Order: sequence, then structure tokens, then C-alpha cells
Amino acid sequence: MITRVRVDDLRVSCLIGCLDPERVRPQEVRLDAEVQLDTHAAADGDDLRRTWDYAAFAGRMSFVLEEAGFHLLETAVRFLVRSLLLPPVTGSQRPPVTAARVCLTKFGALPGDALAQVELSARREEVQFRQEAKPWGTVDVVDECRRLGLYRLNLAPGATIPNHLHRVMNESELVLHPGLVGWQVGHAPRALEVGERFQWPHHHAHGYQNSGERPASLLCIDSPTFDPTDEVLA
Repeated sequence: MITRVRVDDLRVSCLIGCLDPERVRPQEVRLDAEVQLDTHAAADGDDLRRTWDYAAFAGRMSFVLEEAGFHLLETAVRFLVRSLLLPPVTGSQRPPVTAARVCLTKFGALPGDALAQVELSARREEVQFRQEAKPWGTVDVVDECRRLGLYRLNLAPGATIPNHLHRVMNESELVLHPGLVGWQVGHAPRALEVGERFQWPHHHAHGYQNSGERPASLLCIDSPTFDPTDEVLA
């Protein structure tokens, strides 16, 4: 048996669209999303760690929409579906997602009460991910387009992403797991909460350390796409 975990009618205010007014004024979109996974272990143990937390599910989707500033609904749904299909990080008890579906509805784009919608579904075996090794862990390349990229940064226990800045790229990051300590210019290091968001304009130095005993991850949006030559130790 397969369980479907759904988030329906999530309203998100974000920049989305190609017209000039849409690039400066946020608009509300509706998101309906679903993941399929085996939740037998979660049900047997009555254990949230072994299923998909729908609050975290909604938070992750909102983060991507609000921080990416997509031009096309088609790009947005592809990024979202691929992010849902990412395999769990090492040490996670959550079972892998076997299929995902995302539908985005845009209001006011058509005359009258007509609604513009774009929907995408995919199964895990249809999607390939590239993983890159780093001195502090790994990076999963979730998706990239002409303007931006979505990545999952996986810090090994005790590992540190050293203090650095970007000369061109702007970054937004979402904390996915406990155990991370973060810092930025002018602020002392502090323990980070799951669900915290950060916006790093270019030339703003920051860094992270995994103080936990398990891998810990960040979801990262780079605009433009990540360029290793743009990363400078600070």
C-alpha cells in the first residue's frame, strides 16, 4: 500500500511572471502538492520521523516559491517536483518519495474568473540527480535553469562551511535539519532552528558548522546558478 501525503490550497505570495509589473509586485498563487511514500513504519511506531511532515512540506514549497522569483509556472513546478523527489539524507528515517505531483494556480492572469494552471507529476525513477563531493560533505543539484539554481547542502557531522562571500550570486537558504550553527558578519555564531531562512546578498560573509552527530542539510537557492569561482573565503 502507498500513502499519499497532500498539501492543498496553500496560498503563497511571491514574484512570479514575465511582465514588468509581475517582477516588482508579489502576487498570490495557489499550490496543491502530493507525495507518495510507504508509511507503514510511521504508522506502526506512531512516529513523525518516519513519514513526511506536512508542515515542513508546506514550508519548503513556500520557501522555494518566495525566494526564487520564477518567471514561468513551468519552471516553478519542475523545481518543486524535483525537490520533493530528492532521496533522504544519510541517517534519515524518512522513507523515500516514490512519486510527486505539484499544481500551481495563478489568479488574474486571464479574463474574468478563468484560472491559469500548470501541473507536473513524476516518479522517482524518471528523475536523475547529480551529487558533488565537498570538503564538508556533499551538494545535491536539485535543479537549474537559465537564471537560478536549487541545491541541497549536506554537512557531515562536525564539518564546517567556512566564512565566505559571493561577489555576484545572491543566496537564500532554508535550514532542513537540527544541529547546524550559523554566523554572519557582525554576529556571534548561534544554533539554528529547523525552518529558519536566510538571505545572503552578494558580498555578505557567512558560514555554517554541523555540531550534531548526524548529517544536517540546507536548501539553497542561488541566483544566478552556482559558480565555484564566485565563492571567496572571507
